[in-house]
Amino acid sequence: LSKTLDSLAFVDQWPMQQIASGQKTDSLGHNLVDMEKANFARHQPILEKIVKQYGYPGFRQVGEKSANNFWLLVQHADAHLDFQRRVLGLMLAEVKRKNASPINYAYLTDRGALNTGQPEEYGTQVKYEGSGLGKAVPVSLRDPKNVNKRRAAIGMEPLESYLKWMSEMHVRMNSPQNN
Repeated sequence: LSKTLDSLAFVDQWPMQQIASGQKTDSLGHNLVDMEKANFARHQPILEKIVKQYGYPGFRQVGEKSANNFWLLVQHADAHLDFQRRVLGLMLAEVKRKNASPINYAYLTDRGALNTGQPEEYGTQVKYEGSGLGKAVPVSLRDPKNVNKRRAAIGMEPLESYLKWMSEMHVRMNSPQNN
């Protein structure tokens, strides 16, 4: 199971890594964004089978790396909101048993909220606003005054630090390379 999750995550991440390095197509001319979407669709039935057969594959079952890879794959299952919601419920029980990452749970909570038209709890999903490449801001945030309390309760850095880091990464990924 661990090898399967790690292999799926490698395939999931490869197009994104190429896109982040400035590529739009692979060596055969395939569009990387289309490849990414095809990977998500191809992985979905496998993820559903894993949940049906094993439940939530947490740290104790598959190790931290593979458990994080499972979460990553579910995070990208935006076309399957019921599945994301079901996994979120399973994940909460595992977070309480210290068998899954509370930070990953926050990311999936926010992703699911936005996918269903609700505001984020933790501010993990961002958009970029302002001049130039823009600065990272939460897409939508419930109770902004208390967001850092919610983030601190699960071991996340303050929202301002996260947004600064996301803005810096966005600039690095989208600036022309100086040769």
